[in-house]
Amino acid sequence: MCLAIPGKVVELKDNGKIAIVDYGSEKREADNSLVKAKIGDWVIVQFKVVVERLSEEEAKESLKAWSELKKQA
Repeated sequence: MCLAIPGKVVELKDNGKIAIVDYGSEKREADNSLVKAKIGDWVIVQFKVVVERLSEEEAKESLKAWSELKKQA
C-alpha cells in the first residue's frame, strides 16, 4: 500500500496535461491527463500522476493526520 500527501494544484502547463502541485514545502510536476484537475483543486499524486481529486475538507483532514504522525516520530 502506498500513502500520499495531498497537494494543491497551483499551475497548469501544456494545455492542462501537466499540473504543478504545491505540497507546502515544495512544488512538483505531475501528469494531469487522467483526472484533469484545475487550478485550486486538491489532489493525490502517485508515481507522478494525479490519480484523485479531493475536497478541501478531505485534504485538510489528511494533512492534519500527517502532521500528527510526524509529531509522534
